[in-house]
Amino acid sequence: MSDTGDTTWIGTATGQTHTGSGTQNIYYVTAEGLHRRGADPLRMALDRRRWLSSRFVPPSRYGDAVGLLEDPGTAVLVSGVPGSGGRTAGVVLLHRMGRDADPFREVALDDKRDEPAVLADGERVLIDLSSVSEQDLVGAQVQVKSYWNKVERCGGRLAVVLPRQREHFIESDLRQLLVRIGRPDGGAVMARHLLWAGIEVPLPELRRSALGKVLERSSMADLQRLSELVAEARSLGGAFGLWARKAVDALRERGPEVAGDIAALTDGRQRALLFTAAMLDEGPADAAFQLSADLLTKLGHPEDDRPRLDRTDLTQRLRELKVEVNERRIHFEALAYGPAVRSHFWLYYPDLRTSFGAWVDEAVRDTRSLEPADRRTLVSRYTEQALRVGDVGTLTDLVESWAKETRFLPEALSVLDQGLRDEQAGAAFRTKIYSWSMDPRLHPNLVRGLARICSDVMAVHHPDQALVRLHQLARREAGSQRDARAALLELVRRDRRLYRLLLGRLRDGMDRAEPWRPDAGIFVELVVPPPTNVRRDDVVGAWRGALTVVDAGEWAPGVKAWLSAARQEPDGGSRLVGILIEAAGGSLRVLSHLYLLADTWAAEPDDTPGLVDRAAVAALFRREIDRAQGIEPFDLASAGATEGSSR
Repeated sequence: MSDTGDTTWIGTATGQTHTGSGTQNIYYVTAEGLHRRGADPLRMALDRRRWLSSRFVPPSRYGDAVGLLEDPGTAVLVSGVPGSGGRTAGVVLLHRMGRDADPFREVALDDKRDEPAVLADGERVLIDLSSVSEQDLVGAQVQVKSYWNKVERCGGRLAVVLPRQREHFIESDLRQLLVRIGRPDGGAVMARHLLWAGIEVPLPELRRSALGKVLERSSMADLQRLSELVAEARSLGGAFGLWARKAVDALRERGPEVAGDIAALTDGRQRALLFTAAMLDEGPADAAFQLSADLLTKLGHPEDDRPRLDRTDLTQRLRELKVEVNERRIHFEALAYGPAVRSHFWLYYPDLRTSFGAWVDEAVRDTRSLEPADRRTLVSRYTEQALRVGDVGTLTDLVESWAKETRFLPEALSVLDQGLRDEQAGAAFRTKIYSWSMDPRLHPNLVRGLARICSDVMAVHHPDQALVRLHQLARREAGSQRDARAALLELVRRDRRLYRLLLGRLRDGMDRAEPWRPDAGIFVELVVPPPTNVRRDDVVGAWRGALTVVDAGEWAPGVKAWLSAARQEPDGGSRLVGILIEAAGGSLRVLSHLYLLADTWAAEPDDTPGLVDRAAVAALFRREIDRAQGIEPFDLASAGATEGSSR
């Protein structure tokens, strides 16, 4: 599997697969709960940009785009013909500007409510308009101008990607940013990809090979795919010239070859077996036999009336279909044959797609047929084909159905993982996940699954949207379920900007006419330990909401944690105490609770080392509470209530 930044391709898969960019997350369920095998999503995004940058071959006029982005606060609009790698150029442009620590945002034009009002200092912003319709392009340019203004103010950088055929829609004030990039040299692109695959070929030899005929007219996606096929052909033996010919044949000729082979089959049983073998390529032969029979039943195909021993055995039937059996697992003899078979059946048997989906559903639920890894490979291939024809609704229906049973939750999440990574369908999946996050009746398993998907997948390229959905899910979690809250806090604690964004949402949520009560609990967990580098007013406002909208029992643990943190400050925590006093807003009820809590906390045993002891912190806190109640003249400054940062 690979991703060129424009299109994702899958060759012959031997295990878990997905069709999107970045590290694959494999989800599994244990007695303790839902887990994943994946990296920090923000780190994954950086690693992905480094991967692209290391393989990038600059197109013509790339230097002009670099020149427009050299200074902070600048923007560029990159225009290219389809297949020229415009999106990759935009990503690499931004990646090579600024520092790794500078935030990198991919703006999603499909959900404007998720976009924050401000950007972080030095933030780099990518807006890809490649898939925006003509009617939406006018509105998209309004957002482009808005972000151009934002990067000017924060010293960031903006890169916008636009297809060449849409240039005439660009408004005059944006045309000053336009750079028309050309197509990178195909030979250099192929050589770079092959080198990273461990195949070093001089350019003259590369151009003399079968690849030379396609280097200058293939898209960047096709060149990436060809490099993968060359690397795959290498395992079959021979010299580079043979690998190149096999790769070109597989990419260019496999479709017509498969169409001819399928047309030559006059028996529906053979076609069902061929389709099953393609869906289970590298899977168990026994399962291919059983599932092909299940497919025939699903399609209402007449049974074979002949005695079983009069019929051809499975090995012979597979051999007639160019399928080999090795160590009881199947694979196609020809390079890239399986993917071409799958695509043919999906494109040319559209009336059977619903039956194919029902067949996959049953295969997943019949856990005797396939091991978990083979099940998820089948699901991945089905998802790939459904995405190819835009059948998002069927996929999300399957997700809801599978998520109702814990054992099938990994399969449900693999569909969401793949859908979110798809360039065409990703926006539809993000919209559906937002709709789910607003549903108070959402199945608890799906809440758990969406929490992981938002944190691990959506947050890689759309962290703000992931935060919004996680926050909505956390508000709706019932009972002891805390998966969304845990994922939300995990996400924002990795990124200072996201932390501030959530803090503002919590403050606003508690300040409504009908406050979101769960926001108080989320806030109390968020501010343990006490934050730094955030606006004092935001913290005070959020504490005021928490102290007001829920009972003391819910906010008491957070106050105690702040008092414990105050022990680590030389002055006994006047800053932290001051924030709590100001948040109380003079409420006698709240101040009374705080006073009693200070007494209780001071009396608790504690052997944790600190700069000051509990008694001193509690005395300071009680003294400021007395002043707030008018028992002594109240001096706001003495409570540490100075303006500015809470740092």
